[in-house]
Amino acid sequence: MDNTPRLFIKAGLIYAVIGAVLGITMAINPSLSHPLRFIHIHVNLLGFMTMMVSGVAYHVLPRFSARTLPWPAGMKYQFILQNAGLIGMVAVQGFGDWRGGEHQVIFIFFSVLAGVSFFIMFYNLYFVLSPAPEESPPTKITGDMKVGPVIDQFPQALAVFVDSGFQALANPTARKTFAKMVSIDKACEKHGVSPAEFLDKLNNEVFSEEPSASVPPVAPAGTVGKEIQRGESCEADTRVGSLIKTYITTKTVFEAHYGEGCFSCPGQVYETVEQTASMHNVDLNLILGEINVMIQKELQSS
Repeated sequence: MDNTPRLFIKAGLIYAVIGAVLGITMAINPSLSHPLRFIHIHVNLLGFMTMMVSGVAYHVLPRFSARTLPWPAGMKYQFILQNAGLIGMVAVQGFGDWRGGEHQVIFIFFSVLAGVSFFIMFYNLYFVLSPAPEESPPTKITGDMKVGPVIDQFPQALAVFVDSGFQALANPTARKTFAKMVSIDKACEKHGVSPAEFLDKLNNEVFSEEPSASVPPVAPAGTVGKEIQRGESCEADTRVGSLIKTYITTKTVFEAHYGEGCFSCPGQVYETVEQTASMHNVDLNLILGEINVMIQKELQSS
């Protein structure tokens, strides 16, 4: 987690404690309800809730949307202005009624600071959720492109990544999360792969006149799972690709639980039944039972 979202969450937790103390104080001494009510409400809403929402949203939404914030530096400005505005309004209220006189001018100033912080939050979070403008398909893959979008646009690229040592990309969850944020250059640097050689290999595979996308990807060294032979039952560590090849009717079980789109993913060839069940939040015993029922039916009918 980046430092600024972490600061938002920490500040939110501090304000939550302050709000709780103020609430307990008013419960013990109801006569303090009038002077403390304003402070209590703003500490909870502008302090705890808004800070917490901002911190979590800044950490989660760019990753889930696979887009960067339109103004990353704005997070820091929002944090400063939101705290300054809240503390200023609470301090002015603490000295008495802010309505009228010079106190009102000061209160308006701090409220404007808090308002500006909300506009910054709106600008960053609203537009990070907006769909990216459509672009023409690239004619060449470059190192500054993000791994996830490249695989989404060119499914045949997945086999090249996995064969070159990027074995984590065999997991669909990895392709949908961190892979959408990491560039090819950074990924090569992390895995000790030559970016120039890898990009040449990748572009040759993707843009060659006779692509080999129809060839199923070969499971990389160290891949878990095992093949299944005709007459055998399916187990948790059976590879999905081998299972469907051996017992074609079992494909309907996966389609029923995962959807037909699951089979557009080259990674399903060497993922195990257990891995896919975990990724799709499906009970392993349930799907194994249905698969083996389907296997028995296919064996009996053959």
